[in-house]
Amino acid sequence: MKKLILLYLLAWCMYVPANSQNLISEVTGKGQKIVLIPGLASSGEVWKETVSGLSKNYECHVLTLPGFAGNAPINLENGFMEPVQNMIKTYIQDLKSPVLLMGHSLGGFLSLKLASEIPDQIQKVIIIDSYPFYSAALNPNATVESMKPMANQLKNNMIAMSSEQFQSQQSMGKATMTSSQDRIPTLMDWSNESDRKTIAQAIYELMVSDARAELEEVKCPILVLGAWYAGKDYGMTAESVSKNFQNQYKLAENVQIEMAPTAYHFIMWDNPEWMMEQINNLLQ
Repeated sequence: MKKLILLYLLAWCMYVPANSQNLISEVTGKGQKIVLIPGLASSGEVWKETVSGLSKNYECHVLTLPGFAGNAPINLENGFMEPVQNMIKTYIQDLKSPVLLMGHSLGGFLSLKLASEIPDQIQKVIIIDSYPFYSAALNPNATVESMKPMANQLKNNMIAMSSEQFQSQQSMGKATMTSSQDRIPTLMDWSNESDRKTIAQAIYELMVSDARAELEEVKCPILVLGAWYAGKDYGMTAESVSKNFQNQYKLAENVQIEMAPTAYHFIMWDNPEWMMEQINNLLQ
């Protein structure tokens, strides 16, 4: 049960309709284009402070994914990940020029998939606390097949929860997502405005998707910013988590891994100055 909870926790202006169905896009700034993808049940507003700095020199395209934070869900008959990945691919192709790609959590996983699928359209990738195989973050021996029963159980349990049970679970989980306590009500609001079936399906797919081998196709620079501080009471250290990241990204040709000093999962909120320093070093 502890592993189930930890796996679940790992997974966590002006709006204009994007060209791709069910994406919401907010565009600010001028310059080279950066596409920013938020994580599970998050609004694009999670990037607000990040974009405030970047939009001075870059054109920032901030997405909100379908089913999350009030955005309408898609039909999940064909799953969540592949249809959304195709939407973002179309969005990037419509921009008519190579882009920088930044993703947090689920958005980071999608960023890796896109960088391997359309490498000629992605110049650099910035990954905020995300793995190519989430399940292996806690169990190095995990395989896609071995994780399916647990992932399916977690998905079904989440869908079957009463509203009260779901609220209680979300409340406990959000406290481990950020050390900035004033942000927790915002996370709760986004979660409550999200489609629960979409959340459950996205978690399931993250747990049974292994993109490590696909990293060989990614030739552009990858900056990975990892977080460990929320797990310090479980025996995690910056060194142990960094080694985990290194193992998962070892097939990437050009990767740099940096560990946030005291951030929980939402590094952009907990260590914002440190994060912007790492991003600017890469972009410049």
